[in-house]
Amino acid sequence: MNFQKLAFKFIIILTYLLRVSLLILPVALVVVVTKEDGWRYGFTFIKNNLSVAFFVSFAIGFLVSMYHAISFDEVEGAPDQNYMKSHQVVYVKSEKTLKEVHQWLAENKKYTQVVLGQDFVNARKKVHFLSADKVAITKENGVFTLSSKPFAPWWFIDFARNYKTVKTLATFIKKDK
Repeated sequence: MNFQKLAFKFIIILTYLLRVSLLILPVALVVVVTKEDGWRYGFTFIKNNLSVAFFVSFAIGFLVSMYHAISFDEVEGAPDQNYMKSHQVVYVKSEKTLKEVHQWLAENKKYTQVVLGQDFVNARKKVHFLSADKVAITKENGVFTLSSKPFAPWWFIDFARNYKTVKTLATFIKKDK
């Protein structure tokens, strides 16, 4: 891995760490500040103050961000512009038709609400404990545009789930008849 790619990944991971930490901070503040006594059971060194809330927020944010980065690196093959994004878009050239893709999605139990339009296929991919992800497939001039995004635009951590979805779809579309 070259230095530019390492620096790029480091900056992306730091931004995720900051976003997750800021998301968790209000909950950590409420938990720490509303605790009346000091922490018990051997944790006498932890006092009820803001620095504990900041530490807890940073620690949880660090763990979630690192797990997200590792999940994304495990999948491999993602373009740099898609690194750690929750909204994934991939382009695939193939001779398959949208009807074939629609049929495959409709038969797959992971997908629901599969709709075939004149120049698109829309579906929802089931996700454990969350609303289904939105999958959209279009074809123009022999090139498929595969898009997968979370149920809400503000949901920014998906542990590479949407990239796995578009990668699976791309593998199927590239496969010969």
